[in-house]
Parts: sequence; C-alpha cells; structure tokens
Amino acid sequence: MSSMAVPQVAAEQLLVNMRIPPCPRVVTALINESHEEFPDFDKLDKLISGDVGLASAVLKTANSPYYGLSRKASAVKQAMTILGSRTVIQIVTMLALRNAFPANNMLERFWDRSTYHAIACARIARYLSLMQADIAFTFGLFNDCGIPIMFTWFENYKDVLAQANKAVKPFIALENDMFGTNHAIVGAALAQEWHLPENICVAIREHHSVDPLYGLKSDVDPQGKLLRCISIVADYMVNRFLDVEQETEWKLHGPAALHQLGTSEADLDFIYSYVCDELREAQSYRG
Repeated sequence: MSSMAVPQVAAEQLLVNMRIPPCPRVVTALINESHEEFPDFDKLDKLISGDVGLASAVLKTANSPYYGLSRKASAVKQAMTILGSRTVIQIVTMLALRNAFPANNMLERFWDRSTYHAIACARIARYLSLMQADIAFTFGLFNDCGIPIMFTWFENYKDVLAQANKAVKPFIALENDMFGTNHAIVGAALAQEWHLPENICVAIREHHSVDPLYGLKSDVDPQGKLLRCISIVADYMVNRFLDVEQETEWKLHGPAALHQLGTSEADLDFIYSYVCDELREAQSYRG
C-alpha cells in the first residue's frame, strides 16, 4: 500500500500544522561543504569544534568500540583523518537527529532501533556491493524518522504503536485511519527539511509500498527501490539480532526483497553473520 493512499492535500495541510524539527545550521553547513568536489577539512573541523558539546559527543562516538579505532582520536580533525569526513558527518547527523526531539524512554528504544537499522542497511549494501554504504546508512537512519514526530504531535499515537504488531491492517493504514497521515509522509517531509537528496526523500515516503519489491512502476528510482528492499532485509536482521518476532512485512515480502537484491534465503545466514558483528559492537557501546 502506498503511503500516498491518503488524500495528498489533506496530508500536506497536516504537515503545515505539525512542527517538523528544522535542520541545525551546523548540519546544513556540513552537508553543503561535503557536496564540494574537495571538502575542506579545516572548515569541517571548525564547524564541528565550534560547538563544544557536539565536538565532545562526536569524539565519544568516534572512539567507541563500534568504530574500532586502533588509537583514540583526541580532536575532531584527527577523527576525520582516521574515519573520513563522510563518517564524521554521519555521526553529527545521527546525534543531531536524536537531539531534535525531547528525551523520552519510548523514544530511546526507538533511536536504538533506528541506529541498528541504519547499521544493518549499510552492512547489507556493502556485503552485496549494491551502493555506497553511507547512502544506505543515511536512508536507514531516517527511514522511520516520522515516528517520533507523530509520537510528539498525537497524544494517542502510542496506542497505534501498541497495535502495530497485532493488527491485520498494515501499520500506515492504521495511521491513515486515525490521523489522516502517516509516518512515511511525515518522515519524507523531515528528510527534505534536513536536505537529504530528493530520491532518498521519495524512498522514505514510499518505504511501505510493495511495488518496488515486485519491479512494478512506482515513484521510486532504481536506487530507492534497492533501499526499499535493503530496509526489509535490515528489519529482518535487527529482529533476529534482538530475538523478537519477525514482522508481517518480512513474512509476506521478504523473498521478493531478497530476489530484487540478487540474493536468496539461502544466503541469509552469511549476511546475518556479517551484519551481526557490527550490531554487537553498537549494542556494547549503548550498554
């Protein structure tokens, strides 16, 4: 079911009224600089280091077991030299997105899950040589970013979340019925506000559509179709890692997603082993 099954005008009017967190200036500046043919490390360093709290959080994350640095970075520029500017900008974006919403125990679990999902997307993309891992990571991180906005905006949204795994209806159909919009549409609006590439924004908006899984015509471009399929496999990997029941979407469409990615269920154990190593590192860092 397409996320656009709700009337588009009504959904867009709701977005006008909802508070979409603006992209922090430092993230905007970092993204703009990263798009240059030769990004200026000194400029990137000054942008991040100019915010003491952000610089400290970046170093703490960069020095975590997940990134496996052989020697600890003592400065942002050193972290960029070792990890690369793209990875450091990923870290900044991840921290900024999390900090754009008020602290909440339910959302803490959501952010942990989103991080695992982003990591799994990146590892699957790398393992299957589908695209640059940082593109898959960014998509995976923002994939469900509409959920915290919906959670913050609608008092009874947590009731829909509670129903999600038990309901016969698809999750976004429940959202559409109750709120006249859904987290895919809202998430795409946030992705646009945060200057993600247009094709990624469209892929986020359509990330519950089944058309890309079966090679059917859709608004999603070829890279977006791959991301949609990667996301389904990533959800399977994260659920397996967390030892929770697989979602209906995987049971219905998992084989189709694997086929579109040029692999099959016979390869799942190998892919899982590759993904699981980094998920364990991330889990140990989060404690």
